[in-house]
Amino acid sequence: MIDDKVINEIVTACMKDARLFSIVQEISKLNMEERMNIRKKASFVLKKEKSVDKEALTFYFVITEENIAEEILRRISNEKRENA
Repeated sequence: MIDDKVINEIVTACMKDARLFSIVQEISKLNMEERMNIRKKASFVLKKEKSVDKEALTFYFVITEENIAEEILRRISNEKRENA
């Protein structure tokens, strides 16, 4: 299981950056096979660069895990309701 701290960090980042939020939304619509393809592609692209962006790689690995994107969206929704 993914560390709750990592999920909370992604929730916070998504609330600050609409691009990240959009990525999580799109991932949540995919089935597991499609998610694994995204993970492979992200890994391939990010590892090609001389300095692997570990945060970006971690982000893609976490959000492509089963039900994690959905959990992130749920937490963001709860946070927005609490702050409304």
